[in-house]
Amino acid sequence: MNHIVLATASSGIAANILPGGRTAHSRFKIPLKVLPSSMCSIGKQSALAQLVRQSTAVIWDEAPMTNRDVFELVDRTFQDIMDVELPFGGKIMIFGGDFRQVIPVIPKGTRSQLIEASIMRSSFWPATRILRLRQNMRSINDHRFGEFLLRVGDGSEQVIHDDMIRLPKSMVIPWQSDQSIFQIIDRVFPNLGDHAGDARYMVDRALITPLNNDADMLNEKIISMFPGEEISFYSFDSVEDDIRNLYQPKFLNSITASGLPPHMLTLKTGAPIMLLRNIDPKLGLCNDTRLLCRGSYQNLIDAEIMTGEFVGSRVFLPRIPLQSAENAGLLFQLTRKQFPVKLSFALTINKSQGQTIPHVGVYLPDHVFSHGQLYVALSRGISESTTKLLVKKGSIVGEDGIFTKNVVFKEVLFH
Repeated sequence: MNHIVLATASSGIAANILPGGRTAHSRFKIPLKVLPSSMCSIGKQSALAQLVRQSTAVIWDEAPMTNRDVFELVDRTFQDIMDVELPFGGKIMIFGGDFRQVIPVIPKGTRSQLIEASIMRSSFWPATRILRLRQNMRSINDHRFGEFLLRVGDGSEQVIHDDMIRLPKSMVIPWQSDQSIFQIIDRVFPNLGDHAGDARYMVDRALITPLNNDADMLNEKIISMFPGEEISFYSFDSVEDDIRNLYQPKFLNSITASGLPPHMLTLKTGAPIMLLRNIDPKLGLCNDTRLLCRGSYQNLIDAEIMTGEFVGSRVFLPRIPLQSAENAGLLFQLTRKQFPVKLSFALTINKSQGQTIPHVGVYLPDHVFSHGQLYVALSRGISESTTKLLVKKGSIVGEDGIFTKNVVFKEVLFH
């Protein structure tokens, strides 16, 4: 119909799935720190403002995982651009997402703060019309698995004390010793040595776990098993205005803040990696894009995009300075010059949201700690037979079977 529709998503991996997709932060120039009076960095006479005026609608995927303050910021900006005091300046906004999944992250937030950050608490929500999608396309060939996922997401699966649910026996690898970790690696990545450099094999498989530290541990174990010559790249770390040299390089190197690559990045040709920054969204290089390392040099990584619209494209990634986030828990802002990637044999559950992983392994050394994490972890797979869980012995093994905790805030679910 020759209308302009802007395709955006809350996460980079979800944006890559959309033709011409961009992250909402990239498309609308949303500031990283959102204040009650903040506006997007869009001048009223700019080309982007003109594009917004000409567009008929905006698609925003994975909306429930974004803080409502971000939506209200875009709402104010659109009203200013359009000079119309209607929600989003009268533009049609098509929000997509599943409230059973991970909701906005509030560092050290209470239950009420987490729920208040939901899009359902935003000022424009009363004007929103809800259209329900009822068919799980991932598990369309395993209806029993799909029904189990809905019960987990809705919090209606039968529980024992402390919201512990029983896991299907066919999906669980019982914890016996540390060797069980290698067992789940072998289940998810069978004959790993024969598939180095096989993009289809790598993109269809991943291990996911709640915490970054556990994901890093799994990546280290798998890269040591991966064939080929190992190459390590070391970062250059610094703290701005550290005139007295209070922070020694050895201490800075030991920091692994969320969103930053490791100080020592170990790669092998053919290994899967994940992008940690928006490098060039127009060419598919968004945060969370999965790539395959085709070669590495002192200041360049040769990589192939494995997901999204630009799958198969070859790109070169340089070393760039990356800064730690304000909520990283540091007393200073760390600047790390390193390749903006990390290994992606294993991902955190939050990072995996929006991806379909036909052969997925879920490593739970402890309980999930946030709403929707268990649902997201289980629903990455396509069937009960291709989804495997490794749960650690002790806290989550009961007399009647193997149990794990399910965190669900029913206040953010539709019924």
